[in-house]
Amino acid sequence: MTAVQQSVPRGPVRQVWRAVREEEIAGARLGARLRLIAIPMVMIAMLIWVPLDILWLIEACLLVMLSLGVAQIALLSSSWFRSWQVYVIVALEIVVAGFAMFGAQIILEPPWPPQVLLDNHTVVYFYFVLALTTLYFSPWLVLWAGIFSGLVWSAGFWWIASLPESIVAIPDGITIEEEVALINHPDFVNVEVWSQDLLVLSITTLVLAVVVWRTRRLLSRQITVARERANLARHFPPTMVDELASHDQPLAEVRRQDIAVMFVDVVGFTSLSERLGAEGTIALLRELHGRLEQTVFEHGGTLDKFLGDGVMATFGTTHPGERDATHALESALAVVQLSEDWNQVRASMKQDPVTLSVGVHFGEVVLGDVGSAWRLEYAVIGDTVNVASRLEELSRVLGASVVVSRELLDAAGFTPSGMIEGGPQDLRGRKAPVEVCYLPRETVTP
Repeated sequence: MTAVQQSVPRGPVRQVWRAVREEEIAGARLGARLRLIAIPMVMIAMLIWVPLDILWLIEACLLVMLSLGVAQIALLSSSWFRSWQVYVIVALEIVVAGFAMFGAQIILEPPWPPQVLLDNHTVVYFYFVLALTTLYFSPWLVLWAGIFSGLVWSAGFWWIASLPESIVAIPDGITIEEEVALINHPDFVNVEVWSQDLLVLSITTLVLAVVVWRTRRLLSRQITVARERANLARHFPPTMVDELASHDQPLAEVRRQDIAVMFVDVVGFTSLSERLGAEGTIALLRELHGRLEQTVFEHGGTLDKFLGDGVMATFGTTHPGERDATHALESALAVVQLSEDWNQVRASMKQDPVTLSVGVHFGEVVLGDVGSAWRLEYAVIGDTVNVASRLEELSRVLGASVVVSRELLDAAGFTPSGMIEGGPQDLRGRKAPVEVCYLPRETVTP
C-alpha cells in the first residue's frame, strides 16, 4: 500500500479508505512542517561542530533538504500531488544527506582523513529521515526509506574503503599490540562498524514498519467502529448503542420474532408543504423528525427509517421483551401529546398546526440485513409491517389520531382511556379484516 493511495476501492470500505487517506495526507503535512523546524536547528548546530572550510557545503545540503520540505507542502496543497512523489522526495532527502556526509571528501580537502568519518557512526543522520516517514502511516514508505538509507550509507562506506590509502584487512600473524595500533590508525576502515550500523538500521526499519502497520490497522478499525456507532445511533436509543457496538454483527443474522411496529405520518402534508414552501417544509421535517426520534428512543424503540413526512419505528427489534407492546402503545400516546404540545408552540408563533396520525400493530416479522456491498440496510419485513402502515392510513377514515390492533392491546395487557372499539376493519391489500381500536382526534390522553 502506497503512502497516499490513488485508486478508490469499491464497496463499504470506501469511506474508511477516504478517512485513512486524509490521515496519510495530514501526516505528510506534519512531517514536512517538522522538517522546517528540525533542519534549521541542525544548521545552527553545524555552525558549532563543523570547520568553516566545509561548513558551506553542509549548510547548502541542509538548505536543499529544507527546500524539499517546502516543495512537499506545496504539492500536498495542489492537484498535482501523486503518491509516488513521496517516495521521490524521501529518496532525494536521503541522497542529499549522504552527499552532506561524503561530499566534502569528494570536492573538498577536509582537515581529517576521510576514513575517520566512518568511525563516528554518522549513519545516525539517516534516522532523521526514517523517523519522519512514520508520520505517513505507510509501512512500505518506512521500508523504502530504511532500505534506501542503507544503500546510500553502504555506497559511501565502500567508496571510502576503496581509496588507495584505506586499510581494510588486518594481516594475519600480527601481535595484539600491532592489531590495536592498526585499528587506531586514521586510515583504517572498520568493516565491523559498517555491518553493525547496517544491522541496527535494518532492525530499526523493520520495527518501525511493523509499528506503522499496526497503527494504520488500528486507525482503520477505529474509523470503522466510529462509523458503525454513528450509524447505530441513528436507529437505536443511545443506551443500546454501546451494547450493539460491542458485538460482532449483532443484527446480521436473519430471524423471526414478535415485535411492535408503529407508523407516524403528517395529515394533509401536501397542502401544508405548499403553504410553507421548500425551505419551510425542510425546516418543519427536521423539527418533526427530531421530536419523533426523541419520543421513540425515550420508550426504548428503534427508529427504523424516516418516511418523508413520517417515521417507522419498531419495539423489541434488538432485545425482545414482555413490555415491547406496552412501550409501543405508550410511545403512540406520547406522539399524540407531542403533537398537542408542539401545536401550542406553533400557535404562539402564528404557524400552522401539524396533525399527526399513528398506526400500531403487534406480530411476527422477519429481521435481517438487505442490500448490496455498496449499501446495507437493516430490514423489518412481514405482514405486521403492512398492517401497521394500513392502520395509520385508516386513521383518516376513522377521524382518529391513533389506531391500534387488538393484537397490540392484548400483548400490552391494557386499553388506554378514551380508546373506542372500531371492530373488524378491511385494510387495503389484505383479505382478512383486522379488529382495531382507536383514539379519536383531539382526545387528550393522560
